[in-house]
Amino acid sequence: MELAVSYEDSQVLLKDKNVLQDSVVDKYRTAGQISQTALKYVTGLINDIYHYKTIETPLTISEICLLADSFIITRLEQYYKNKVNERGIAIPTSIDVDQLASGWSPEIDDVKNLKNWNKEITSEEDPLNSSVTGLLKVGDVVKITLGVHIDGYTSEVSHTMVIYPTSTNETGAIVPAGPLLDVKADAIAANHIAMETVVALLACALTPEKLPASLGTAVTGQLIRHIVNTVARSYNCAVVPGSRVRRIRRFLAGQNEGIVAEREYKGVVWTESHQEAELLANSDVKDLAVATNSSRSVPSAIPVDDFTVNSGEVYMIDLKMVPVGHSTKKGLVTLDVVDSAQGKSHRKNELVARSGIFVRDFAQSHALKLKTSRKLLTNIDRNGVYPFKLSHLSENFPIVQDKDYNEQIAALDKDLKSFRLGMSEILNNYLCVESPIEVAKWVPWEHILKGSNQNGALSYDATATLTLPGHEVPLPKLGIASLKLKSLMKSCPETIDLPVVRECTTVVLCDSDVSSGDKPELLRLTGGSKTSQPSWIQSKLELNSEDSTVQGIFQLATLVKDKRFGLVIRETQPMKQVVNQGSKENNGMEL
Repeated sequence: MELAVSYEDSQVLLKDKNVLQDSVVDKYRTAGQISQTALKYVTGLINDIYHYKTIETPLTISEICLLADSFIITRLEQYYKNKVNERGIAIPTSIDVDQLASGWSPEIDDVKNLKNWNKEITSEEDPLNSSVTGLLKVGDVVKITLGVHIDGYTSEVSHTMVIYPTSTNETGAIVPAGPLLDVKADAIAANHIAMETVVALLACALTPEKLPASLGTAVTGQLIRHIVNTVARSYNCAVVPGSRVRRIRRFLAGQNEGIVAEREYKGVVWTESHQEAELLANSDVKDLAVATNSSRSVPSAIPVDDFTVNSGEVYMIDLKMVPVGHSTKKGLVTLDVVDSAQGKSHRKNELVARSGIFVRDFAQSHALKLKTSRKLLTNIDRNGVYPFKLSHLSENFPIVQDKDYNEQIAALDKDLKSFRLGMSEILNNYLCVESPIEVAKWVPWEHILKGSNQNGALSYDATATLTLPGHEVPLPKLGIASLKLKSLMKSCPETIDLPVVRECTTVVLCDSDVSSGDKPELLRLTGGSKTSQPSWIQSKLELNSEDSTVQGIFQLATLVKDKRFGLVIRETQPMKQVVNQGSKENNGMEL
């Protein structure tokens, strides 16, 4: 729904509070520093457990997520205390493995439940085994996602890392046994190149004269989509629906997409409808119009590509890709939502889980009956508009090192039992919405064309709340709604899961009056060479140097390396301090 606020208040919320001043940039930079440090902390934990083997008892995914969120809260206590009204976790830490695209952040009490719900997933060769057991294995593609906000100014980061088999070199150091070689390597290469190219492209918005001639004269939404799609096709990959390059503003960082219709939405969003348009254009199907991006004359909540990137804006680049070189057939990449239902239609190889992340819908109100529910809702409202986990509402959060680790986990597990009861009533009355756990699926295009939907585009899934306005129907030209697409996906024996690679970064386009120097600069809050180095991979595919778009990509890479006349991009560095946080096995870690 649309924000019900007056015009004067909307000008303050959407305009005045988003003017880049030194105080605002400092809040963004501090949030970016904490995000960078937390990401390095999580990657250090995973390396210590699975590569260096310095931690004897491996931590599960749920424990790592809990420790990462505790780390963020502990860090935030050092900054802007009593100076801002709100500061905290912008998005709870999630660790998605292989085909899981987003949302995997189980609670401590879910460890036993996941094993009971997924008894068929017992083989170590099953890609879902790592998510069910909570322990990673060699070959897993791991996506780490987390975020921090200070006074509503948000910094979010995602990074993909690979669990390698290790060996010892001549000097006695532990090193990976070799690079990643399969189709996963193609997706990692494509995603890294697309991410760095889009960052350089946004930097060109500050100095349009440096934009390569082959790419046009201005940085537009159409250009961003064209470049990302070009890189993806070169590496035989597809962009996962839900990927986006969007402007973010104070308290509006995409965390409530599908719940609140954001006024003056500005960004590029990839959905199934864009794949539908491309597949129909390249197929032999007749008498069907090809979907095209519409333009708008007035500000709208419906995302379109008809916009120009300007200085003084903040953008979040969240790209997810999957390899599609497994088959010569054409297919559609879509996302299947995981739930806890175990009915007759449930397949043995499908994951059963419940979401661990929730979002408050402030447009809904209801008089709750249970005292536990009312108390819980009060704590939720104090959390603000950002997603949360039930463990964040406990008095025993965050986990600190001064107390016994096992006792804190036991106390937190006890709190979760009462929270579950209250949360059930809150969810049943739509006061909160579950953030979905999504799995990437590939469905043959010919199977979709054979399907039909009598109600056409008029029918849509009313339970799919987290959907952007204008994209309620995934395949509008074929008239296939989300429920029908889900049915086609489950009925086709050729439907397969695809491993997902994800990178996310937040950038600020600073004018010369707020930059650290005398020139306009792009401030990269998260990601970059210090915390998000790509994994060691080797892909047989490469970009076509004869393509004019690819030539522009190469020119952008040259401009980034040119320190004198090129693009000015400054990365936020993680904090260099010794942190003692987490379990007794992880006594210290230098960041």
